[in-house]
Amino acid sequence: MARHYRYYLGRITKGGVLTTEEVVEAIMKPVTIHKNKYSYTFANMSFDKENNYVFGKLVKFLPEGEVETIEPVKHEESSVFIPHKIQSSSPFIIVLDYMGIAYPTVWNELTEEQFEVNFCELIKAKYDDFFVDCKIEAVVDLRTFVDRLSSMDRIDKIKATVMPPNPLFGPVWEDLKEYMERRKTGEVSISEKAKTEDGLMTNIKTIMNSFFESKENIVDDTPKSYDISDAALLMAADGYGHAKVEGKSDGGILVIKTKDNQKSFQFDKTPDIEEFFTLVKSKFEAINSERDLQH
Repeated sequence: MARHYRYYLGRITKGGVLTTEEVVEAIMKPVTIHKNKYSYTFANMSFDKENNYVFGKLVKFLPEGEVETIEPVKHEESSVFIPHKIQSSSPFIIVLDYMGIAYPTVWNELTEEQFEVNFCELIKAKYDDFFVDCKIEAVVDLRTFVDRLSSMDRIDKIKATVMPPNPLFGPVWEDLKEYMERRKTGEVSISEKAKTEDGLMTNIKTIMNSFFESKENIVDDTPKSYDISDAALLMAADGYGHAKVEGKSDGGILVIKTKDNQKSFQFDKTPDIEEFFTLVKSKFEAINSERDLQH
């Protein structure tokens, strides 16, 4: 039986002067970074221009590693040192039409958080960290997120940090996107706290629940105006930032983070690249349809 990893869905956000082409270049012609006793780089890279995706592996390795052996004649255990001993290898795929990435967690070796950090550091190191920034942000499982929000009796705090989307946008946060474009903003942070014990006057639960309504039941397609905090929260949930909601549930404090509700799935540890691409692309297409994201 084939072993599986749990893969997480995220979006690559680019900052500074970093372009999509430069992200691809940094993967296809990678550098190596060194942190403590380990080194990291990309391996087994491939770029499919026709289908517009990049596949590769993020490799964590030791410059020199010890391997246990046995000497059959003497029947004694021994060990040898070999260069560039692989400690962990994490396959990933980037669907460039959505700047969407799928990547695994390798327990005790390279968790999804460690993957995110080292992937982005490799991209930035390629360009000497000069006027470039790169982040991987979680794409939220909206159903889980909505269910958790619905359990709140009131919402007291909303914090969100969002980055300009590329290439998609969502109607709910289109105004915020256009604001960032006009201002040439690289990042917007919002922190909102309720004035009274009644909590914030937010429509976020209603907005999120509307994504799951049948299209036939929607009779009013008139563009609506959304409050900036609600728009930023939805933008973060779509993978263009991160957010946190704090409120009360059954008398206790409940904190919900976008990262804690990330979309994920199980797939082969050593995936067939074409199958991997087809599956991941279909997941991002479903996300676009669910949330009406557009180019």
